[in-house]
Amino acid sequence: MATHISKDFTLEELTATSQTDGSGHPLRNVPDQQAACNLCALVHHVLQPLRDAMGHPVKIASGYRSPALNKAVGGVASSQHLTG
Repeated sequence: MATHISKDFTLEELTATSQTDGSGHPLRNVPDQQAACNLCALVHHVLQPLRDAMGHPVKIASGYRSPALNKAVGGVASSQHLTG
């Protein structure tokens, strides 16, 4: 079941990843409470208004990365992806 943040955005799409660990299992990419709150604010103040203004879907490539995922994709330690 999808966790809707707004009418057009879900938590799952903001945290989706195809990255796997060394054994082929997907890397866990679950935001903590603060990062989830930050993602909600991003959606409500930026992404949903943008979607509404454009009148068509907005593709989100990455909204949140766990520390393990950030490292796997070569993200910097100060990446805002880590905080949602």
